[in-house]
Amino acid sequence: MDHTWVEIDIKAILHNIEEARKKLDKSVKICAIIKANAYGHGLIPVAKALQKAGVYALGIADISEAALLRKNGLKLPIINVVSAAPFQIKDIVKYKISQSVSGIKTITALDKEAKKQKTTAKIHIEIDTGMGRLGVHPDNFEKILPKIAGFKNIEMEGVFSHLASADKNMEYTLKQISDFEYASYSVPERVIKHILNSAGTINFSGAGFDMARPGLMIYGLHNNNEERKKVNLKPALAWKTKVLEVKNLKKGSSISYGNTYRTKKKTKIAVLAVGYADGYNRMLSNRGEVLIKGKKYRIAGTVCMNLTMVNLGNNSKVKAGDTAVLIGQSGKNTLTAEKMADKCGTIPYTIVCGIHRDIKRTYL
Repeated sequence: MDHTWVEIDIKAILHNIEEARKKLDKSVKICAIIKANAYGHGLIPVAKALQKAGVYALGIADISEAALLRKNGLKLPIINVVSAAPFQIKDIVKYKISQSVSGIKTITALDKEAKKQKTTAKIHIEIDTGMGRLGVHPDNFEKILPKIAGFKNIEMEGVFSHLASADKNMEYTLKQISDFEYASYSVPERVIKHILNSAGTINFSGAGFDMARPGLMIYGLHNNNEERKKVNLKPALAWKTKVLEVKNLKKGSSISYGNTYRTKKKTKIAVLAVGYADGYNRMLSNRGEVLIKGKKYRIAGTVCMNLTMVNLGNNSKVKAGDTAVLIGQSGKNTLTAEKMADKCGTIPYTIVCGIHRDIKRTYL
């Protein structure tokens, strides 16, 4: 994978955090979501930058990532926003992770382990206001809340919910926010309330409660074009590869698996050192684009496991060793993760999270 790499602009991430702060009331804390290897941007370097930027907490979804953060000296509160498995309880307490919970069973296990380790386990109770995933029903939350005081080794640090459609369904989102506000009304004042994700921060910033949890926007990515008009974000990630070979093909030549592409005339083909094993989506076959020396070229044929071909035309001066931009800017042209996602029929999350972890990340 030495021929393929990712460049991360830390200044862009810091800029995007400030854009989130501008949307929110000054009293609202920020829990920066860095799960899934910081959305493919690199867990530790991004976390360290965010710690220097003064975010309140870091949000993860994998206890192994939380342990890695602690081992690398991250002192901020770390919140695991998904439920824990029984085998993870020991490490949750050991690494001082604030754990999201959806019921008494997990609270009981955390209390028992915290007692054993002679410490206190912090929890964030999730209320399911309409995601239909994790969390307790608002009615059941009222039953759980009085029981928390009975656990001597548990601190209820927060209560939260997840927004399901803050990027497109305003009515449903307003109902979720209202239901959360009603359900959490009786929690003690010291308890941190939080519900806003990136789309929520952009579109419903007035409902920041005590803390917001921006994720996608930190990395300069948008859910849709409407959000671009509301916030000034800078993409933090560029993805590049090398041209391995340039070859001349005759008219009618077949390219790649399945014979899905045949040259219509004599042409040059560039073979790129990237494929679906690296995270370059196979759905980009015959439709994706790359930038070489500032010019756009289209994918020719099926994306292979480790290689991808592009049609250069007959007069191109592209040569082996040149850099091809998969995401990012070259000359006056730019290719975005959002555009790539559109071509794949997916969302930008899957594009950046899908870039193989072993691909080198360089931080600018």
